[in-house]
Amino acid sequence: MKILAIALLLGVTGDLLLRAMPLGINVLIWTTLFLAAAFDVGGEPRSMLLGAIGALVVSAGMVWRDSHQLVALDFLLLLLFFALLSLHARGVREWATGIVSVVAALVMSALLSVSGFFQLLLADVKWRELQPGRAGRRVLVVLRGFLIAFPLLLIFIALLTSADEAFASILGNLFNIDIPRVIGHVFFTIVITVPVAGFLRSMLVPRDLPEVERPSWLELGAGETNVAIALIDILFASFVAVQVRYFFGGAALVKVAPKLTYAEYARRGFFELVAVAALVVPLLLVAEWLIEKSRMTTFRALAFAQVLLVFVILVSAYRRMQLYVDEFGLTELRLYTTAFMFLIAALLSWFVITVLAGQRQRFFLGAIVSGLTVVIVLHAINPDALIVRTNVAQKRALDVAYLHTLSADADPALVAANLPCTAHHFKDDWRSWSLARSVATEVCARRR
Repeated sequence: MKILAIALLLGVTGDLLLRAMPLGINVLIWTTLFLAAAFDVGGEPRSMLLGAIGALVVSAGMVWRDSHQLVALDFLLLLLFFALLSLHARGVREWATGIVSVVAALVMSALLSVSGFFQLLLADVKWRELQPGRAGRRVLVVLRGFLIAFPLLLIFIALLTSADEAFASILGNLFNIDIPRVIGHVFFTIVITVPVAGFLRSMLVPRDLPEVERPSWLELGAGETNVAIALIDILFASFVAVQVRYFFGGAALVKVAPKLTYAEYARRGFFELVAVAALVVPLLLVAEWLIEKSRMTTFRALAFAQVLLVFVILVSAYRRMQLYVDEFGLTELRLYTTAFMFLIAALLSWFVITVLAGQRQRFFLGAIVSGLTVVIVLHAINPDALIVRTNVAQKRALDVAYLHTLSADADPALVAANLPCTAHHFKDDWRSWSLARSVATEVCARRR
């Protein structure tokens, strides 16, 4: 009953808070309430620190910035950190575990959460053991009957009121309520209550994972694995050797090459090189997991060489993007892809420090911290304002229409550049308050 009550309370507060758009301080408030409930049910706050700290940081990010991409990134990370709260119930310590164990634990938690709400209603709560008085029993009978009929009543009321305006008017006058609005509130509350109840129950019922080990038939021989890694190394080294002139030739090379334009030099190669670098991280992780552990010396040398070659490729990709930005300006896609490059570089460095040093179980925590650090840095540099400042500083024709598609984060930079503010209009709703929107509103009002 306690979990049902907490989940229903979170569902109601979620409906009151989270229906307000755009997202802002409402997410931080509800996240704090959810974490308090998780700590109360889970009973092991220290084991949930990573998920709790991460959830608070990214929800605070939604109060800090208004960038659409950053808010979407914050929301996805918020769901991830919520999921990480359940690791302790699966017997997983995030600071000393492998990625396979984490994935298995999250899958198990997801399965338990899906069935948890119905197990609470049908199995955990002993309805027949409740001992109310005669009046209480009658109330329970009526309440259970109402709960059974309620979803059907909502569906039929919605259909019948849509089918006949007179009937809708009668119901509206009879109850003096906005029926579609009530249905929306109830639906939103249920959408939050059901998964929250299932998730909290999954934390209350610990189910340790079986020992996650690689099946013996999945093992790859050291010779075969080393040959495969060596071939990729040779390919990367050949590419680097052939492209050295292009990697570091810069603007001078583009000018002397008769059929090479900035767009072909920078844009065409940039995203392909980033994709190559991104694929190397899972490739090396899987190879290290599958290889015969008794013969790792050669593999470590080949993997380290591959990491070094990928760093050269990343430097090339970064250089190409800088040239492209200098010529054509900065956009959200170019900025966030560059940030992704830095994340890849951090993951590769952490791979060398942990996995190649025989400390694979430390990789997961470092990967999470690296991703969170990149997100914090993005919030700190304010991508939309940086785009405005960079493009204005280039002293060429501005795409003002594009700048006005940015979020309220861009408004102070636009005003500083003597350009009109974006055409964003925000509701005067405290639930949607954010620092970025507050500053933008004040700056634009002063300008007017």
